[in-house]
Amino acid sequence: MISDPESPEALAWAELLRRGTLRPRYLEGLEEEIASELARCFDPFIFEQAIRPYGAIVARETPHLARLGRILDTTGLTPDVVRSLADGQSTFVLVVRGEPLRLLLTDERIDTEQDYASHAAWVDGVIICNNADGTVRIVTVSSVTVVQGRRWIAKDLVFEAAEDIMEVVPASSSEVVRRLLEVTHHRISPHRMGATLLYLLEENPRPTRRRNEGIPLETLGVSVLNEVEEPVLLHQVKYRDGAVLIDRGGRLLASNVILRPTNASEQAVPPIGGTRHTSAARHTYDCPDVLAFVVSIDGPVTVFSDGLRIAQLKTTQPVVAPKTPERIAELCALRRAERGKL
Repeated sequence: MISDPESPEALAWAELLRRGTLRPRYLEGLEEEIASELARCFDPFIFEQAIRPYGAIVARETPHLARLGRILDTTGLTPDVVRSLADGQSTFVLVVRGEPLRLLLTDERIDTEQDYASHAAWVDGVIICNNADGTVRIVTVSSVTVVQGRRWIAKDLVFEAAEDIMEVVPASSSEVVRRLLEVTHHRISPHRMGATLLYLLEENPRPTRRRNEGIPLETLGVSVLNEVEEPVLLHQVKYRDGAVLIDRGGRLLASNVILRPTNASEQAVPPIGGTRHTSAARHTYDCPDVLAFVVSIDGPVTVFSDGLRIAQLKTTQPVVAPKTPERIAELCALRRAERGKL
């Protein structure tokens, strides 16, 4: 345990327990190591008035290095020098309980929060880092906690949601499900775009009158599994009203697909949220071979099967706009206009 209650480490640990939402299993037995790295990120090294990025992997035992990268030879280097080499994107200090400090060079540069979480999947612990803006991230396989000054933002990630979906719908492809969650949660949701993505569970789906053909796009050969082709999908989502249709293997089949509920689904599935959610939920009731990934215009992602919600991811950004002086003036003017209409 941390001996000095007034030390930077103790204060960082207390702040994590008070404001963070990490599950205890990620912290247990690593209190001193996590507190030390967190304190270091809260008070980063400054070089010529610029914050030096830093990153550490804190683990109970040496992680699966074949999945992460390789250890660099730091023989003869002091711990301070080793830490100065860790940029939190390509290199990380590896802090394993009871072992000497090491330097890990990752196989690929980590740029996104999903990248961090993907690497955390091979760590029995957490990843802690700060960037050049002073933003601190505490990453586990299931969440990213972003600390910006006194502001703590906990972000749900897709892994646990994917596991929930696979448990309910084992007929789906885990790779495609994960990618659809990544696209909806990390690409569509932050831009406040409402969207419905329909995922067909069968290789050769039966024809149905419960939706129209929309705009056929199969000949493009675009797949959600190929991140390079992702802009094509996002462009359709942004500038089309109907749903996007994805086949079992992840190929984009059509956009602007209009859903047509039956009387049976209208009776069986009550309104759920807005029109988009209700329509998608009823479509999965009418068509059991379909999963619906629905992005609300205010952020959250909901997954439906058989008319039921089987998974949900919260918004990746705060819904409420920062209350700057300009925002306050805008709101006051809006309220005055509303009162004038009464």
